Amino acid sequence: MIVVSSACGKGSTSSGTASSTPVDHSRDEAALMQTSRDWAKVSATGDIEKILSYWTDDAIVMEAGQPALVGKGAIGSMLEAAFKTPKFSISWEPERAYIAQSGDMGYLIEHNKVSFPDSSGKLQTSLGKCVTIWKKDANGNWKDAVDICNSSPTERVLPRP
Repeated sequence: MIVVSSACGKGSTSSGTASSTPVDHSRDEAALMQTSRDWAKVSATGDIEKILSYWTDDAIVMEAGQPALVGKGAIGSMLEAAFKTPKFSISWEPERAYIAQSGDMGYLIEHNKVSFPDSSGKLQTSLGKCVTIWKKDANGNWKDAVDICNSSPTERVLPRP
Protein backbone atom coordinates (compact mmCIF):
# COMPACT_ATOMS: atom_id res chain seq x y z
CA MET A 1 0.00 0.00 0.00
CA ILE A 2 2.83 2.43 0.70
CA VAL A 3 4.20 2.01 -2.82
CA VAL A 4 0.77 2.55 -4.35
CA SER A 5 0.03 5.56 -2.17
CA SER A 6 3.25 7.27 -3.12
CA ALA A 7 2.87 6.38 -6.80
CA CYS A 8 -0.66 7.74 -7.09
CA GLY A 9 -1.73 11.29 -6.71
CA LYS A 10 -3.11 14.25 -8.57
CA GLY A 11 -1.25 16.19 -11.18
CA SER A 12 -2.03 18.09 -14.32
CA THR A 13 0.22 16.48 -16.89
CA SER A 14 1.65 13.12 -17.74
CA SER A 15 5.07 12.38 -16.30
CA GLY A 16 7.35 9.45 -16.89
CA THR A 17 5.67 8.44 -20.14
CA ALA A 18 6.58 9.01 -23.77
CA SER A 19 3.34 10.92 -24.37
CA SER A 20 3.09 14.63 -23.66
CA THR A 21 -0.72 14.50 -23.60
CA PRO A 22 -2.04 16.08 -20.41
CA VAL A 23 -3.64 13.68 -17.96
CA ASP A 24 -7.18 14.64 -16.98
CA HIS A 25 -7.26 13.21 -13.46
CA SER A 26 -10.89 14.11 -12.84
CA ARG A 27 -11.98 12.36 -16.04
CA ASP A 28 -9.81 9.31 -15.25
CA GLU A 29 -11.12 9.13 -11.66
CA ALA A 30 -14.71 9.22 -12.95
CA ALA A 31 -13.93 6.61 -15.64
CA LEU A 32 -12.28 4.29 -13.12
CA MET A 33 -15.23 4.61 -10.71
CA GLN A 34 -17.64 3.88 -13.59
CA THR A 35 -15.59 0.87 -14.70
CA SER A 36 -15.92 -0.58 -11.20
CA ARG A 37 -19.68 0.08 -11.17
CA ASP A 38 -20.04 -1.56 -14.60
CA TRP A 39 -18.03 -4.54 -13.36
CA ALA A 40 -20.33 -4.89 -10.34
CA LYS A 41 -23.33 -5.02 -12.70
CA VAL A 42 -21.63 -7.69 -14.83
CA SER A 43 -20.77 -9.66 -11.68
CA ALA A 44 -24.44 -9.77 -10.72
CA THR A 45 -25.07 -11.81 -13.89
CA GLY A 46 -22.62 -14.56 -12.92
CA ASP A 47 -21.02 -14.54 -16.40
CA ILE A 48 -17.53 -15.77 -15.47
CA GLU A 49 -15.84 -14.82 -18.76
CA LYS A 50 -17.21 -11.26 -18.67
CA ILE A 51 -16.30 -10.91 -15.00
CA LEU A 52 -12.75 -12.13 -15.69
CA SER A 53 -12.35 -9.62 -18.54
CA TYR A 54 -12.01 -6.81 -15.97
CA TRP A 55 -8.81 -8.33 -14.50
CA THR A 56 -5.29 -8.27 -15.93
CA ASP A 57 -3.97 -11.71 -16.99
CA ASP A 58 -1.59 -11.73 -13.99
CA ALA A 59 -4.05 -10.26 -11.47
CA ILE A 60 -3.76 -11.09 -7.78
CA VAL A 61 -6.73 -11.44 -5.40
CA MET A 62 -5.98 -11.34 -1.68
CA GLU A 63 -8.85 -12.09 0.67
CA ALA A 64 -8.51 -12.23 4.44
CA GLY A 65 -7.59 -15.67 5.73
CA GLN A 66 -7.11 -17.13 2.24
CA PRO A 67 -4.03 -17.81 0.09
CA ALA A 68 -3.50 -15.28 -2.70
CA LEU A 69 -5.02 -16.20 -6.05
CA VAL A 70 -2.65 -15.36 -8.91
CA GLY A 71 -3.79 -15.16 -12.53
CA LYS A 72 -7.11 -15.47 -14.29
CA GLY A 73 -7.08 -19.28 -14.08
CA ALA A 74 -7.02 -19.32 -10.27
CA ILE A 75 -9.45 -16.40 -10.02
CA GLY A 76 -11.81 -18.06 -12.52
CA SER A 77 -11.84 -21.27 -10.46
CA MET A 78 -12.75 -19.28 -7.36
CA LEU A 79 -15.53 -17.49 -9.25
CA GLU A 80 -16.94 -20.74 -10.64
CA ALA A 81 -17.13 -22.24 -7.15
CA ALA A 82 -18.70 -19.09 -5.70
CA PHE A 83 -21.37 -18.77 -8.40
CA LYS A 84 -22.28 -22.48 -8.09
CA THR A 85 -23.17 -21.83 -4.44
CA PRO A 86 -26.96 -21.40 -4.09
CA LYS A 87 -27.96 -17.89 -2.97
CA PHE A 88 -24.41 -16.52 -3.48
CA SER A 89 -24.24 -12.88 -4.50
CA ILE A 90 -21.70 -10.08 -4.45
CA SER A 91 -22.09 -6.38 -4.95
CA TRP A 92 -19.81 -3.41 -4.42
CA GLU A 93 -19.48 0.31 -4.84
CA PRO A 94 -16.34 2.38 -5.25
CA GLU A 95 -16.04 5.26 -2.79
CA ARG A 96 -12.96 7.10 -3.97
CA ALA A 97 -10.52 6.92 -6.89
CA TYR A 98 -6.89 7.99 -7.03
CA ILE A 99 -4.97 8.28 -10.31
CA ALA A 100 -1.17 8.25 -10.71
CA GLN A 101 0.36 11.40 -12.18
CA SER A 102 1.24 9.38 -15.29
CA GLY A 103 -2.45 8.50 -15.72
CA ASP A 104 -1.75 4.82 -16.41
CA MET A 105 -2.39 3.47 -12.90
CA GLY A 106 -4.87 4.13 -10.16
CA TYR A 107 -6.52 2.64 -7.15
CA LEU A 108 -9.99 2.56 -5.64
CA ILE A 109 -11.26 2.41 -2.08
CA GLU A 110 -14.42 0.28 -2.24
CA HIS A 111 -16.95 -1.48 -0.05
CA ASN A 112 -18.68 -4.75 -0.82
CA LYS A 113 -21.45 -7.01 0.34
CA VAL A 114 -21.30 -10.78 -0.09
CA SER A 115 -24.25 -13.07 0.64
CA PHE A 116 -23.96 -16.84 0.97
CA PRO A 117 -25.65 -19.71 2.85
CA ASP A 118 -24.05 -20.95 6.06
CA SER A 119 -23.75 -24.67 6.85
CA SER A 120 -27.44 -24.80 7.85
CA GLY A 121 -28.53 -23.05 4.63
CA LYS A 122 -29.37 -19.77 6.36
CA LEU A 123 -28.37 -16.76 4.25
CA GLN A 124 -25.48 -14.77 5.72
CA THR A 125 -24.28 -11.36 4.58
CA SER A 126 -20.74 -10.13 5.05
CA LEU A 127 -19.58 -6.53 4.62
CA GLY A 128 -16.10 -5.83 3.32
CA LYS A 129 -13.66 -3.04 2.56
CA CYS A 130 -11.31 -3.26 -0.40
CA VAL A 131 -8.44 -1.60 -2.19
CA THR A 132 -8.20 -2.39 -5.87
CA ILE A 133 -5.17 -1.39 -7.94
CA TRP A 134 -5.79 -0.74 -11.62
CA LYS A 135 -3.69 -0.36 -14.77
CA LYS A 136 -4.65 0.91 -18.19
CA ASP A 137 -4.19 -1.67 -20.92
CA ALA A 138 -2.83 -0.94 -24.43
CA ASN A 139 -6.31 0.19 -25.50
CA GLY A 140 -6.71 2.63 -22.59
CA ASN A 141 -9.16 0.40 -20.69
CA TRP A 142 -8.86 0.08 -16.91
CA LYS A 143 -8.01 -3.46 -15.72
CA ASP A 144 -7.86 -4.62 -12.10
CA ALA A 145 -4.37 -5.85 -11.24
CA VAL A 146 -4.68 -6.37 -7.47
CA ASP A 147 -7.72 -6.90 -5.22
CA ILE A 148 -7.22 -6.72 -1.46
CA CYS A 149 -10.30 -7.22 0.74
CA ASN A 150 -11.16 -7.90 4.35
CA SER A 151 -14.23 -7.71 6.55
CA SER A 152 -15.68 -4.42 7.70
CA PRO A 153 -17.88 -3.54 10.65
CA THR A 154 -19.73 -0.90 8.59
CA GLU A 155 -21.13 -0.71 5.08
CA ARG A 156 -19.00 2.28 3.99
CA VAL A 157 -15.24 2.46 4.33
CA LEU A 158 -14.72 6.24 4.27
CA PRO A 159 -16.82 8.95 5.89
CA ARG A 160 -19.27 10.58 3.50
CA PRO A 161 -17.90 13.83 2.07
